[in-house]
Amino acid sequence: MLAYLCANSIHLAKNVRTAKGATALVSSDSQNYLDFAQQFLHGNFSMEYIRDIPHRQPLYPFFLAAATKLGNGNLFFLGEINVLAMTLAIGSVYYGIVRVFGSHFVGAIIALCVACNPFFWRIAAARLLTEPLYALILIWIIIAFLLYLQERKLRWILLGSFFAGLDYLTRPNGVFDAAAFLGILFLAECLAPVQSDRQNQRFLMRAVRLVPRYLGALLVLIAVTAPSWIPRLVYFGDPLHHGYLTNFLWVDSYHLAHDVPQRDPTYSWRDYVMTHNLWDAFRRIVHGAWKVCIVIPIVNERVPILYFLACAGVWKTVRKGPKEVQFLLLFFIIQLFPFIWTNLSNPTRRVPYGSTFPFEPFFAASFLILFAVQLENFFLKRLGYQRRTAPANELPNRGSQ
Repeated sequence: MLAYLCANSIHLAKNVRTAKGATALVSSDSQNYLDFAQQFLHGNFSMEYIRDIPHRQPLYPFFLAAATKLGNGNLFFLGEINVLAMTLAIGSVYYGIVRVFGSHFVGAIIALCVACNPFFWRIAAARLLTEPLYALILIWIIIAFLLYLQERKLRWILLGSFFAGLDYLTRPNGVFDAAAFLGILFLAECLAPVQSDRQNQRFLMRAVRLVPRYLGALLVLIAVTAPSWIPRLVYFGDPLHHGYLTNFLWVDSYHLAHDVPQRDPTYSWRDYVMTHNLWDAFRRIVHGAWKVCIVIPIVNERVPILYFLACAGVWKTVRKGPKEVQFLLLFFIIQLFPFIWTNLSNPTRRVPYGSTFPFEPFFAASFLILFAVQLENFFLKRLGYQRRTAPANELPNRGSQ
């Protein structure tokens, strides 16, 4: 983490010293975030900017406002937000893998792969965009998801809801993460007694007893996301109004969706149904799955070691479990589908990759844990240390697993 922080901070400092690098740092979408940050700096927290650009969320501009205040507008301090977010993401991945899978060695390998990711290395020091912050928050949602399934402790579902709220305050597609997080956890807990005794009465009783816990988590989510949904409710009468983003769901062209006023959507599902059939929808899904699940991660990672390890982990998870990682795979598919569906109309690489990458370390860890002892012994032997004999190819034994 220290090596990454120092190296990428130097990379950022060199980048902002050049005219080209400084211009790129605050170009396009980045300039929008800086404009919103200026409103916060002047004490205007009314979110008036969403009247014209409803799809922008407030958390990243808030951090930019704090960095602007701290660094007196210096571009280095603004870019350092992304560098710090990625530094914390490396440590978070390590912590999460150690807690969930019980192997420091696997955690170290995966964290090193995250630190060497060329996409996040470049974007952290080159643009003021939400991807690093969003990835960090989503990693913590995944950690809370897995640890709640293992331990069934209330703090993990509340913490997960808190981060799901921050996730939505960073980017609108966080609403899918929040829905998948709570929905899949509720499903997992309802199915657990059915798998043991197959009695529908127990299933229903279990579901009813879970309601207060999930209502509490939902209240946390609603409270955290209030800075976003309250202004939308006031200005548009709809707490989930995100302007023209809806267009990308129902057209086949980026220009049809994008080159319109951003305040309100132009197209709806009715337009798509009138001009398309089931074969069109199937081809759209196949096209999006190929791009989002295969092409984009391989191109962005350049040397996609972590991606192939994650693919192996998905295959192993489908065949052998464990259950909590199988539910994580369902979580992943639910939040992935909107990116698959909209890839035809929004073929950008950074948005879907920034949202799918945080799952890769945990799927990769579920595969590497099978060989943790062998790998550790191999490296320890080269370093002259005593070899391990205790097995480390299973998840830690937690009470409710």
